Amino acid sequence: MKLDFPILSDPELKAIDAFGLHHEGAYSMNDGDIARPGVYILDRNGVVRWRALTENWRIRVRPETVLKQLAEIP
Repeated sequence: MKLDFPILSDPELKAIDAFGLHHEGAYSMNDGDIARPGVYILDRNGVVRWRALTENWRIRVRPETVLKQLAEIP
């Protein structure tokens, strides 16, 4: 896809567990475990500058909210 950023695939749920996003039994298909929606913005040094987590897997952070937060990071 020629992206200039990495994409994470987490089939064993290691990252989901590490970030506290594991939502057990939230989905009736497959095994029922999915990730809660979460957005993390990291700076070039890997420091988390902003995060948004939701309890409901159907709710997502709006793109304009993420763009606003990106614009406010020095």
